[in-house]
Amino acid sequence: MQLVQYLMCVATRHEQAKYDHVEELQELRLRSKTSKSSRRFHLTYPDETALLEGVLASIRGRPSCLKKLSVSALGSLAFLIQSKMANEPFIEGHEIITKLVCDPEQTIGYLNSFGELQRQGWIRLIETPGTTFTDQPPFSWLQACIKLGDAFHQAMGVTELSSQAFTTNDAYLDAVFVYLQTVIQGEGNRFQLHDPDIDLTTVQPEGWFRKIALRVPSSTCALPAAETLEKYSLSVLQHLSLVGLLGSHDGEVQYDFSNPADVSRLFARGRVCQKRMREHLFGDKSQLLRQGLVTGTQGSFGESVRLTQVGFKALQGKQRGKTSTQDLKSRVRKSTLFDVEEPTVKTEALLLPPMVMEALRSLIFSESRHGRRIRKKWHSSLPAAWGSPTGSTVLLYGPPGTGKTLTAQYLASELKLPLLKIDAARVLSCWVGESEQNVRRIFDDYAALHEELGAAPVLLLNEADQLLGARDAGGTGVDRMNNNMQNLFLEGLERFSGILVATTNRRDLLDEAFSRRFTYKLELPPPDKELRIELWKSHLPTKMLADDLDIPQLADLGLTGGEIRLVIERTVRLLAYRGLTTLDHQTLTTIAREELASRLKRFGCSSFRAT
Repeated sequence: MQLVQYLMCVATRHEQAKYDHVEELQELRLRSKTSKSSRRFHLTYPDETALLEGVLASIRGRPSCLKKLSVSALGSLAFLIQSKMANEPFIEGHEIITKLVCDPEQTIGYLNSFGELQRQGWIRLIETPGTTFTDQPPFSWLQACIKLGDAFHQAMGVTELSSQAFTTNDAYLDAVFVYLQTVIQGEGNRFQLHDPDIDLTTVQPEGWFRKIALRVPSSTCALPAAETLEKYSLSVLQHLSLVGLLGSHDGEVQYDFSNPADVSRLFARGRVCQKRMREHLFGDKSQLLRQGLVTGTQGSFGESVRLTQVGFKALQGKQRGKTSTQDLKSRVRKSTLFDVEEPTVKTEALLLPPMVMEALRSLIFSESRHGRRIRKKWHSSLPAAWGSPTGSTVLLYGPPGTGKTLTAQYLASELKLPLLKIDAARVLSCWVGESEQNVRRIFDDYAALHEELGAAPVLLLNEADQLLGARDAGGTGVDRMNNNMQNLFLEGLERFSGILVATTNRRDLLDEAFSRRFTYKLELPPPDKELRIELWKSHLPTKMLADDLDIPQLADLGLTGGEIRLVIERTVRLLAYRGLTTLDHQTLTTIAREELASRLKRFGCSSFRAT
């Protein structure tokens, strides 16, 4: 501890001596102005070495291990220790020179002291990974990272601290994710290049990210993500974009790194610079594409990029395995507009008209492996190729409670696929342009999940009339926003190659242009009496029914399947509260009539009637 205390004292007193000298020179300058003297005073030291020697002479008890060091070497070591005591993980050569030297002509002497300290083992000089210095030592040391060496740790009687080293590859990725998030929020040291002539392949990390890069050499574990810089000959900008794609994919970074235009705007200012940045990151000559780390696709709304399996392996050191259900749910909810579930709806739970059930079974068959082969054979025999993907798009319309959402869950169950649900409220935004951007996200995120899963999940768009309503010829900003959003939906559906189910209670509110975008347009009408009897039977607990229960009489009330389920749920709760264990006819009828009256109040007498 005596060693550290001595060096801290040297640094502190040197800073005070510099301050006192500057104050003295400023006072002399002020006096010269008032006396109209022609003498000029410069804020430099007449002899910087003499100033440091005076500081050292004023401090007693120099440790014996330091007696072989020169005056300039002692000063450099003192300020290195001061930065360590201030919890600075790294300090670079130019930072020490700035603290020690005021007269630029003295710089070379203190730079040579770095070589002295290095030869005696007091420090280690580490060049930033990926950096190629044009200058030779000692001037190249201005940008080198300076770390304490073995001689210091031996003098302290400890081994070298490795607290700043990365212990895992994930720790490195997490550090870069945090850095990127601050850049996105405008808080970090952003590149924001604005010189159109700068060589983007040699732009080096600065500020925060430079500190991250300097932690890599002291790490003893494998860091595949950090090694991509040299292994794949990436520039720093390409490396950050690659890590950003992983962070965006996993929901760790809240930014769309799959959009080349957005990434270019993040790192460059001005049209010309952004164009060059985009070409450097994702152009034909980019190492990211040449090395197969990313792939570019022409999606529904223009170009997008995403990580390949090679890219995943390069960053994580292993092939990304099949996504588990829990991981999929967590990531989808975190980084997309979707909610996800894996429904298990049995066929007998879905009671629909025969024509509707046949259409649903044909859809399920067409999406099976055998069905897709047959469709492909049919398409190849057509006289002209179809210009659009042949996805399965279904519009389910009908009154509330007729089973539209349940039908979508049934399709996902039969196809053994996840169900992605999108709420219109999450898409619509009061901010200009955000709703349109959300529409793009729906189709782009779906395409990415489609490729990752190797199968097309079922996409459910509930209350579709909120998003696919008739376009308005009005000239207000809201009208234009809605029209733009609907045009994007039309384009997305035109190119859609997955499985989409849209539901609405009001088909008459949909824009006519959407009609031909749906392969199936299925009406789920109110159930007739025969079907209502089956619905009551399928929902009622058969072992808890009173003897007076008359199911055909209950069916005469004309409730839909959804309403029947609510009536039974409410009846069970009420009877449980009363301490009863059987469902009687009177209680069910009373609650059923209340549900029917509630519907009539919502929709009026013209609402769908029992048949």
